[in-house]
Amino acid sequence: MKIFLNSRDIVHSMKVLLSSIAKNDIRLLMRIFNADKENKGDDFLESLKASIDGILQTENPHNRCEEILVSTMPDFPVNIHYIFEDRENLLITAIFKT
Repeated sequence: MKIFLNSRDIVHSMKVLLSSIAKNDIRLLMRIFNADKENKGDDFLESLKASIDGILQTENPHNRCEEILVSTMPDFPVNIHYIFEDRENLLITAIFKT
C-alpha cells in the first residue's frame, strides 16, 4: 500500500510516496522524539521534509538505479531508505533511527 506524502513544502514534478512501513516509522519516531522533548516530533517532521526535498534536488534524474538507497538526516539520528520507482515516483520504503 502506498500513500502520498502530504506536504505543501515539497513541490516537484516527482511524486513522493510513503510505504505503509515508512508511515508507521514516522508515527513511531514522532512519538519517540516528542517523549524526549515537547514539539521535537514536529521538528523531526519538518527536518524529514527538508531531507526528502534534498534527495529530490541532488539526485540526477538520468542516473536512477533500481536499488534501495539510504540518506542520513543531518539534524536527527535517522536514515531514510528510498528507491526511485521511475522518473515520476520516489518511494520512501522505511525510516530507521540509528
